[in-house]
Amino acid sequence: MKKTIKWILIVVGSLVALVIVALLVIPMFVDVQEYKPEIEKKVSEMTGRTFTINGDLKLSLFPWVGLAFSDLHLGNPPGFKEKDLLSIESFEAKVRLIPLISKHIQVKRFIVEGLRLVLEKNKSGQANWEGLGKPSPETVPETPEEKGEALSIEGLAVGEFALKKGSILWIDDVKGERKEISDVTLQMKDVSLDKPVQFAFSTNLDGQPLELKGKVGPLGKTPDEGTIPLDLTLKTLKTLVVGIKGNIVDLSARQEFDLAIKVSQCSPRKL
Repeated sequence: MKKTIKWILIVVGSLVALVIVALLVIPMFVDVQEYKPEIEKKVSEMTGRTFTINGDLKLSLFPWVGLAFSDLHLGNPPGFKEKDLLSIESFEAKVRLIPLISKHIQVKRFIVEGLRLVLEKNKSGQANWEGLGKPSPETVPETPEEKGEALSIEGLAVGEFALKKGSILWIDDVKGERKEISDVTLQMKDVSLDKPVQFAFSTNLDGQPLELKGKVGPLGKTPDEGTIPLDLTLKTLKTLVVGIKGNIVDLSARQEFDLAIKVSQCSPRKL
């Protein structure tokens, strides 16, 4: 009996080792770049827009499932000033898959750099996002959807989450408007459910700098049902500082906000 158990353990151990070796070796021999034209074709068919990844496309499987690419473009339809609706300079993400089965999200890094989103209306009033991934009539529900279950997460661990050099451009040729949010940066590290999440956000809104820093949480395992504390500091117009502290309660139903807002004194001459 002991010998049988011993051999079973040896076989199981060998299979596990074989799987690990395969996960390490397969990416070395499979060129993901070869599948790039097919991926571009499928996304173009789904969105109805041109889609290209001009840079490298990389995939890793062990110990983290990783995806990385650069120079991505989702085009605009004809009749618009800007060439692209969406473009991304680079993207990298590494996630563990097996913990997802037990609702544990483990992310080593999730970094998006140089994301540019263009929302545009031409002179005829047509918007560049209209018809994007439009579902067929068969997929449209005829009856109201039932309320889903509360979002439940057993564990969350994110080493680094970052959005760098982002921008959003709004163009309305009907009204003659053009507004841009540039230099969008969001940085979060060591994110989890059982302690406050520290973050730093900054951007420029039509040339005016804006910064938002602070902490939110702990979020808990059901962040949409519980109470979420927050402590934020907003800086804008170079001299105006706003402190926001309090709680957000039950986002899924009650949606209550118990906040104290403190505005620093500032001189209009400095604005």
